[in-house]
Amino acid sequence: MTQAPDPAPLSPAEGQMIGWRDEQGDTHRGSLFAAFAALAGGQAWSFPALRPHQREPWHAFTVQVAALALTHAGTDTFPATEAAWRDLLLALTPDQPEAWDLVVDDWSKPALLQPPTVQPTDRAAYKNRIPTPDALDMLVTAKNHDLKQERMVAASDEDWLFALVTLQTTEGFLGAGNYGISRMNGGFASRMSLGIRPTGGAARAFRRDVERLVADARARPDRRTGTMLLWTVPWDGTLSLDYGKLDELYVEICRRIRLRRSGDAIEALAAGSKCARVAASDLKGNTRDPWAPMKADGSTSHTPTGAGFGYRQMATLLDAKKITLPHLAKPDPADDREGLAIVAAALVRGQGKTEGLHRRTIRTPGALRDADGRRLPLDRIGEVAGKRAEEGFQASRRLSRALISLVQGGPDKARLDDDGAKKKIERWMNRFNEAVDGIFFNAPFWEEVAATDDNHRMAWRETLRDLAGDIFDIAAEAAPGTEVRRVPARARAGSLLHYEMKKWVEEAEHGE
Repeated sequence: MTQAPDPAPLSPAEGQMIGWRDEQGDTHRGSLFAAFAALAGGQAWSFPALRPHQREPWHAFTVQVAALALTHAGTDTFPATEAAWRDLLLALTPDQPEAWDLVVDDWSKPALLQPPTVQPTDRAAYKNRIPTPDALDMLVTAKNHDLKQERMVAASDEDWLFALVTLQTTEGFLGAGNYGISRMNGGFASRMSLGIRPTGGAARAFRRDVERLVADARARPDRRTGTMLLWTVPWDGTLSLDYGKLDELYVEICRRIRLRRSGDAIEALAAGSKCARVAASDLKGNTRDPWAPMKADGSTSHTPTGAGFGYRQMATLLDAKKITLPHLAKPDPADDREGLAIVAAALVRGQGKTEGLHRRTIRTPGALRDADGRRLPLDRIGEVAGKRAEEGFQASRRLSRALISLVQGGPDKARLDDDGAKKKIERWMNRFNEAVDGIFFNAPFWEEVAATDDNHRMAWRETLRDLAGDIFDIAAEAAPGTEVRRVPARARAGSLLHYEMKKWVEEAEHGE
């Protein structure tokens, strides 16, 4: 009797390849379509196989695909079943059902996030073999120290899927033939995300963002439509797509990648390109990305720095004079009154390096409404944040002068241009700024946002004065030198700090 051949491995679109946890922590597995159903139905609390830097790309990918599918289908109703999501997503690629499969042997057809070839001979250009998903989606790190390279030798299909999503939707320029995405300001910039999210699991954030995007599409009959999923278009690396012919929510790719099975494992093959996939360099990131903050003058998208999202950076992001908020960072009438957060995230890229994965979640307990329950624009939050950040800067200047005086031995007049002294006090200034950052968005901040009647300016200055005093005392104890020198230096520098802070706090006696 002839033995039947083993069935071909199932793709994420067909098999039990993607794992998620529910709110109780139980693990479930299913197809790509089942994962969408779990997100839509509130069952997917988290995806345990996601690496930290893949979290935002996966959220953006699922939200964009779902919003495109619902808009294309002309419905606002979230399907509840895997089968219904299969039908909805396949309707986006009616003549290319394989576009949702992770591995497709026929390279003239698309695979998930992998464009088809134009000619059979194009396959010869795919010479770069990538054995593991962490090599495909590899952070640029120093000498293999920060994150070990090519460790995922027993990778699963979902590992490859998450790596593909991150590479194709967030990567920048990395040498000749390796162009980056269109949704950021230049090849060495970063695709950052700024949005309002319900606190809780992935499903709540997914549903909120999809609903807002679908509603926005319905409200704008002049919305630009066109190609939605760029991996469905053949590409030989020589031609760019016209940005004006893409749907506003297009899900892009930036690299020529194809996956293939090698025994029981998957490996990737990559080819270079002579141009970027989307001809949009002149736009400088102004591509209607629903998570991307823009400079207020509309010139470019905002590119975060390696400083991350400290209180000063967040104050800038929320300042309407400097930044235009993306659609999904704006409060909506349908948002819950409680349980919201402002989330900023980015994997900050540099020229040939990575400058850190940064994420800041600021809970806004009831604070998106004023004392009478009316909704507040984020402009109000930005206004308060800007004022408080400036106060933090002024306090740090006064502390800096006192610390410089301390390390110089308490002279009658400190030399503020002393680079050596500045270097010595750096760790204490960092400690002060970290302390300010830790309390910046605390309850008094939101009370000021809601415009209660207290003298918020004076209370904040008093808090900063006390923090500065604590840091000064710690620095004074650790300052080098004999006790004979340390005591008078501490006294003179401490008197300087006390005098400047006392005068500064008193200036706010009557509030604004």
